[in-house]
Amino acid sequence: MREGGYTALEAAGLVIAALAAQTVIRGLLDRDSEVLWGILNWVPGGLTGRLILLGCIALVGMVAGGWAHTRQRPNTGRAGDSAGSRGRGKP
Repeated sequence: MREGGYTALEAAGLVIAALAAQTVIRGLLDRDSEVLWGILNWVPGGLTGRLILLGCIALVGMVAGGWAHTRQRPNTGRAGDSAGSRGRGKP
C-alpha cells in the first residue's frame, strides 16, 4: 500500500472510532434516545447489544488507524530511539 493509502486508512479509522465512541457515550448517558437513529435496531440484546457493537466498531477503527500510522513511515526513528545517531562520533 502506498503512503497515501495508509494516510487514508488512518484518517478513516480515527473518524470511525471517534464517531462510534461518541455514540456509545451518548447511548450510556441518554437511555431514551435511539442509537444512530435506529440503524442498529436489528442487533439482538437491545441497547446493551447495540452499545457493545458500537464499542467493537470503535475498537476496530482505533486498531486500523494505529496500524496504518505505524506502517506509514517505517524508516523514521521514534522518540527515544538512538538509531538516528548510530555511526556518529565514535569509530
